[in-house]
Amino acid sequence: MLFQYTNLWRIFVHPRRLRLFLAQRQVCEIIVEDESERAASLEKLLSHIPARLPFVDRVEFILDFSQLHYLIIPWHEGVKTPHERNLYAIAFHQQQQGQLSPPMRVAFTDFAYGKNGLAALMSQESFDIYRAMALRCRLRFIGCRSLFDLLWHSEKTPSRTRGLFACIGDVQSSFVLRFENQWHSAFSLHLPAADPQAQLAIANRLAGLPQLDCHVINTCSGDYHPQYFGLSTPAEEKV
Repeated sequence: MLFQYTNLWRIFVHPRRLRLFLAQRQVCEIIVEDESERAASLEKLLSHIPARLPFVDRVEFILDFSQLHYLIIPWHEGVKTPHERNLYAIAFHQQQQGQLSPPMRVAFTDFAYGKNGLAALMSQESFDIYRAMALRCRLRFIGCRSLFDLLWHSEKTPSRTRGLFACIGDVQSSFVLRFENQWHSAFSLHLPAADPQAQLAIANRLAGLPQLDCHVINTCSGDYHPQYFGLSTPAEEKV
């Protein structure tokens, strides 16, 4: 056999837990008690990937809100290339923070001409750590993605002109709102005691928009299948 099939392994990185998936099957889960244990826990998780010929299998890391900054990047006429767009996003982030940041990487989930873009920023140091771990395990490093990128590109996201996109977590949830075919706002809430429906309602009220359809990934259960809650049908019936 000249060409072996390749597996795509996915590691979901959350504040308190790490999960290893192959296709739609969870292979392993590790609880992270302390942030100082994260690197060792990731190494342990990667050890559950069976050894094969070097760099046949692939791995990508799906990152939660804890390691990312979500930004709505306004359109700028002076930006001409993807490199300039990324530099503009980093400068926009630094302006919001009011200080210089360490080297950052930028990934746009959606960016259209003349419209706001949805970007996720992560530190270059974190990216390099994930890449080094993959190489030590002799895996092809695909890169890092955000949960919103997974949600946005899902086939179960029927409408992209407007909606509330939510990633519900154990200790924190993140929300991005889209209205009239434009990205409107992005923010996170610490509502661990609130049920998902209550969190969606609070996020919609904070945005000050008309009620929107909801596109949700609930990471608490470990099921990363997007859920769609339409306005015409109660959410409880759509789960």
